[in-house]
Amino acid sequence: MSKQDLYERELTRYRDTLRLDTEVALNRYGMTLIHSLGPAEKVLAMKEMGQEISNPVDYYNLGHMHAVDENWDEAINFFKRAIELDPTLHDALYNLAVCYQKANLLPQAKATWQTYHDSIDDEDHKVAVKGYIEALGI
Repeated sequence: MSKQDLYERELTRYRDTLRLDTEVALNRYGMTLIHSLGPAEKVLAMKEMGQEISNPVDYYNLGHMHAVDENWDEAINFFKRAIELDPTLHDALYNLAVCYQKANLLPQAKATWQTYHDSIDDEDHKVAVKGYIEALGI
């Protein structure tokens, strides 16, 4: 078995242990593997270990995780929190607009797309965003 295979196997064990009992995972592995987790997975694990979430990128990553699961309400909440902490986090603003649209919250989607449009400099991208706004039909 290669070193990479051993690493992947141990990382899988770590993930399984985290899901079952965070304290056991912390006692067994310490913090050695937490940085090998995906961004949202890492934030959730840190939260389970009692860490406060204060980084806007962490909120963004949690929003993205919920958006992938099509849990629009949770994704919206996390993207909004990311933007509150860092209004220049344009990716969060973009994804918030998408989530509002997917959740069929069209007035919020339109307002968020407009805010996003006003915050970007690339003229070609501005044209595309205008198209998104017009496609809402409101």
